[in-house]
Amino acid sequence: MGIFRPSSGLWAFRDGQRVYFGGSGDVPVFQDYTGDGTKDLGTFRGSSGLWAIRGVTRAYFGAAGDLPVPADWRGNGTARLAVFRGSSGLWAIKGVTRVYFGGALDTTVPGDYAGTGTTQVGIFRYSSGLWAVRGVTRAYFGGTADIPVPGDYAGDGTGDIAIFRESSGLWAVRNGERVYFGGSGDIPMPGDYLEDGRDKAGVFRGSSGLWAIRGVTRTYFGTVGDVPLVR
Repeated sequence: MGIFRPSSGLWAFRDGQRVYFGGSGDVPVFQDYTGDGTKDLGTFRGSSGLWAIRGVTRAYFGAAGDLPVPADWRGNGTARLAVFRGSSGLWAIKGVTRVYFGGALDTTVPGDYAGTGTTQVGIFRYSSGLWAVRGVTRAYFGGTADIPVPGDYAGDGTGDIAIFRESSGLWAVRNGERVYFGGSGDIPMPGDYLEDGRDKAGVFRGSSGLWAIRGVTRTYFGTVGDVPLVR
């Protein structure tokens, strides 16, 4: 568990690591860019398209209004710089491809929905509950009040379609379990906290700094304004 504090550029992890990198206006892009199995500290600055990956690289890719979507787009264990441009539906993946999929009202949900080890382009459309994964599937699950929380909840190596309903604390996995955990104001933070290959429901409550991971732990780390991270 960790946080990025935009006001000061602080990265802090519960294991004791503290580093200052980036600052106000930067979006954390916490991924494994070297393929060594460890996530690297990184930021995306939309105003200039600057990607700064600590100890790895600085590059310009994207522009104001783009959403960063770094992931393992080639299935080789290394994350690639990538952006989604909602105004046109463009997905631009550096050194890999450019495709058009989705639009301005969609949110990005990239993931390995095919179980191939490679990330696929995907969108969730709040207005209709549409999940569309390029070349894999189209399904309707959830709606306007839900937050998409895709992950491997079954532990079978394939990403699952899932939503978190903040108003009630509902976690619902398509063709899977439904549980109630967390509530209004919580940021959903699913992750493989036990390193057993299965994602667990988890929330970060900025008002108190509470991290609650279902069936695993409850601890306090961070505060209001922090961006929660899972290593």
